[in-house]
Amino acid sequence: MKQTGEIWQLYDFQGERVLDGGIIPARTAPAGRCFSGCAIMLYRFKDGEVEYLFQRRSANIWNGLKWDVSTGGHINYGEKAIEAAIREAHEEIGVNLKPEDLEFYARFMRDDSMINLYFCDYTGRGDTFDFNKEEVDSVKWVKNRDVEAFWPNFKELLQSDMIFKLSLQEYNEKILKKYGQ
Repeated sequence: MKQTGEIWQLYDFQGERVLDGGIIPARTAPAGRCFSGCAIMLYRFKDGEVEYLFQRRSANIWNGLKWDVSTGGHINYGEKAIEAAIREAHEEIGVNLKPEDLEFYARFMRDDSMINLYFCDYTGRGDTFDFNKEEVDSVKWVKNRDVEAFWPNFKELLQSDMIFKLSLQEYNEKILKKYGQ
């Protein structure tokens, strides 16, 4: 795994930021603390169907050559979740988003991590992505009806994440209503 030297923000298990310091990247958090991250699912409504953008991780990093959410990562020390989401979108796939582009969906706890999930309507914004080859190998739009068949291609953590799977299904219904379907 590539070490970035970033200092990640720690949280307690009630979702409150710990202000007594961050830590250098590691896979375990101190007792009573957790890491926090953000994830964005870009979607578009095209030809009467919902499509989600997924990224394939670069070969040289953790979960290399596996498919993942549109964009996401850890929250740096002192950073808010939405700021981290916007930063990660720009760093990973070259997308410039504003806070009003993102809809907060939910916060999930998993082992020593807390993930803030956002959705972003990317309908009509085009297909030009300037992704960071150090982190992202490629991106792909997947129709909602094909997500189930695509599921085995995801990194292991997403493959086993039923909450994420249910979130996509639930949010898909919201998108369809938004577009009058």
